[in-house]
Amino acid sequence: MTTDPTSYGLRLLGVLAAVLGVQSLGAAAPQPGDALMLLSSEGAVAGLGDGLRRGFSLAQEQAQICGAKPTQWSVGWLPPGSNPAQKLRQRPLPPLVLAPAAAPLVETGLLAEDRHRQILLPLQRGASLQQLASRPGSDRLWPVAPARSLTIDALVKALGEQNLRTFMVVTDGSADQQLLADRFLEGMRGQGGVLQGPDLQARAVDPNKPEELKLLVSDADWFRPASLVVMTLSQSPLMLEILKQTWPEGMQLVWNVPPTDNSSQAQIGVELTSRGPAWESFRRDFQARYGYKPGTVEAAGYDSGLLVALAVSDPQITLTNGMKGFDPMLKPKSVCQNLKLSLAGQAARPLGAGSNMDMKAAIPPTAQLEVIQRAADGSSQRKSYNLGSN
Repeated sequence: MTTDPTSYGLRLLGVLAAVLGVQSLGAAAPQPGDALMLLSSEGAVAGLGDGLRRGFSLAQEQAQICGAKPTQWSVGWLPPGSNPAQKLRQRPLPPLVLAPAAAPLVETGLLAEDRHRQILLPLQRGASLQQLASRPGSDRLWPVAPARSLTIDALVKALGEQNLRTFMVVTDGSADQQLLADRFLEGMRGQGGVLQGPDLQARAVDPNKPEELKLLVSDADWFRPASLVVMTLSQSPLMLEILKQTWPEGMQLVWNVPPTDNSSQAQIGVELTSRGPAWESFRRDFQARYGYKPGTVEAAGYDSGLLVALAVSDPQITLTNGMKGFDPMLKPKSVCQNLKLSLAGQAARPLGAGSNMDMKAAIPPTAQLEVIQRAADGSSQRKSYNLGSN
């Protein structure tokens, strides 16, 4: 297992009470400590580790200011998609393990089940969450960040409020975006929305095929829906090609990402960063500490750090019940208030930065999301939707 002694976040107020020596995850291991953070060692998600650790470290610092004892936590790196059970088979595990981004959920669940540990999923947000409850060990897997599908629920609410009930839907053809489109269709139909055009479901459009784009423009001009809903990534080839086309006047372009400034077409989109009740204070503290505005990754690290702080403070926590001190049904409280509860052996619920912290095992949390409406003249307005249940 490897720690990063140069990381600024790891120097905060002695957050690391015991920095473990440099070694491989499979080597003979020291004492398990309080938490183990696993990160991807390479690939597209490898760069997320710095933000996650900084958010986590800030939560530990704040807990210590309130009187919490220092958390013994360490960091290890795994190749993307690798089986964590194999890499960790010789290592004693702490009560809480933080899985890497895009962790293989079957193998991660088996690790939780076989080793009787609670595992946090800080950055698991995609389609795999839909089947998480049916996976082995799911009663020990805790999503920390809201699912991406929550952005669709916010869009559905916004379009319903504006009475934009006729629409066409296209995707970039990826499985994740198709699932989001399916959720959008279900939500819109549930409130009287009507899918227009020749398609019975979302249409996959290849931005590299001009004939598909030409047909889409022709259909939009013929059917004149109130909106063209596009499920894709921000600044993707499909988004850029859609923006180049000429669309019927008055038709809204609707994205599951923020709208762009480079269009005279009216647009509706969703802010990528989900928020919890502690977002503003977290944003100020994080920016003062690290000099840049945090996002979803940093907020997930912070919220994970709050959960670990509860486990460290609760005298009833053992190696196998690391989430016993968390109760999503309680009223959320500040870091210092929760510390008092934990020290007394009582359950608590933190004020989350990236979510409402109402997650359960195998069920991701809800959150607040901002829907952005950009008019044809370039002016914009925002409205926040709290999609929480309590």
